[in-house]
Amino acid sequence: MRLFRVECWLPALLGLQAIVVNAQSSASPNCTTKTQFFTQLVDHNSTTNGTFQQQYQIIKPHFKPGGPIFYYQQAETATFACLNGLKKSAAFVISLEHRFFGLSDASNATDPIEKYKSLTLENVMLDAVTFVSHIKHTILGAKDSKIIVSGGSYGGFLTTVLKMNYPEVFFGAVPYAPPLRSIGADYQNPRRYDWFNWVNQVYWDLSAVAATKMRDAFTLLAKRFQNLGEVEDIVKDLNLCTIPKTAADLQLVMGVIITNAELIPLLSYASPDANPFGATPEKMVNISLSAKNPIDIVNATLTLRNPPNLVPCISWDSDESSEASLQKAPFNYLVCNYFPLSSNEILEGNIYPPTSVQTESDPMTCETLYKLVPPTQAEVESKWHISRADLIQEPRIIFAYAENDPTTGVGIHPFPPSPDRNASRWMITSQAAHGEESIASFRGDEPSVVHARRVQLETIKEWLGLY
Repeated sequence: MRLFRVECWLPALLGLQAIVVNAQSSASPNCTTKTQFFTQLVDHNSTTNGTFQQQYQIIKPHFKPGGPIFYYQQAETATFACLNGLKKSAAFVISLEHRFFGLSDASNATDPIEKYKSLTLENVMLDAVTFVSHIKHTILGAKDSKIIVSGGSYGGFLTTVLKMNYPEVFFGAVPYAPPLRSIGADYQNPRRYDWFNWVNQVYWDLSAVAATKMRDAFTLLAKRFQNLGEVEDIVKDLNLCTIPKTAADLQLVMGVIITNAELIPLLSYASPDANPFGATPEKMVNISLSAKNPIDIVNATLTLRNPPNLVPCISWDSDESSEASLQKAPFNYLVCNYFPLSSNEILEGNIYPPTSVQTESDPMTCETLYKLVPPTQAEVESKWHISRADLIQEPRIIFAYAENDPTTGVGIHPFPPSPDRNASRWMITSQAAHGEESIASFRGDEPSVVHARRVQLETIKEWLGLY
């Protein structure tokens, strides 16, 4: 799963200003407005009454009684997203750290099965519901305020289920890049190829010539990987830190390459804060068009996000996530328990070699690690009311996707248009990365991203009657 790792935008109404959200180390979040801690139940459906301290932030310098509340749903990151920059506005903004991430640890047990037994979707949702109820009843003038919930990626999934299961609490919702489909174990999931089908589409749409050269380069690489006698040359050609010893090791190397390939479009933000190396699919295409040797195309896939002056060699055997801020242990557990997204499979005919890899959501992995059997797509849709029919019927949700983001491939399909301005809607932003319109504005933003922000803002104003 991918994360919003830097500045995140929420529509701060009345002041019509973007709220800047900066990812900070949870060990000592250096937020302009200091974080606080809320005493939360470990298990909302238990009589044991155990509690833990859950980190949160609130910004309300110009709140007026009855003004809206914007709730930012934090997700699977070890960093706390600091809310900054709210200008004069009748609204206020709150954010709650996800249980078991950052400083919000709900258990000191060492055995993962014991430690994470309260990491259920019910408890995560009730953390939010309990917290916002506390805020509404302790902030003067907030009792009747309407709440708009927002979050991105896995946080977009949480945003959706919060709105669908607690519509009396959350008046509106803006889930950015919510992966709501391709859920369930590989063998039972008909949409498990759609993530990489979308990556494939991004490159073909930019240049058929470049995509052909990329496909040929990876076809050749896959053939080389079938011969262990070529390992030394492969290590040299790809600048690997260590030597693969087995066919399984080579599969891990290929996984690192393909992960970088999909992260190039997914994280191709215009802002240098969000995309410090400036990796974009357009750059990948241009390199491919001018490449004289197929291995140059493969190397560009790695070096665009791992510049040689900063990354002297490519590590392929590390347990670290490709997303530096991801806290893997609790995330792997929740993937098995209620969010078994499957996105690692590649079909024959893709630019990248076909693969069928075991993931955290594989039943054997989940059973072995946590004694859990992950739910199917049908079970998740039914239990949490997120079928297409359910989503169309629920008012005031903007499902926001992006052209360069493979999450769009595992999102929901477009909704039919409606004259009702409170009807939920689906939108896609062209030439945009993973939730790009949700991050703080940057002078180099694509016009399409600027327009998407305006559309979302105007829609929320209509919901709230602010026109």
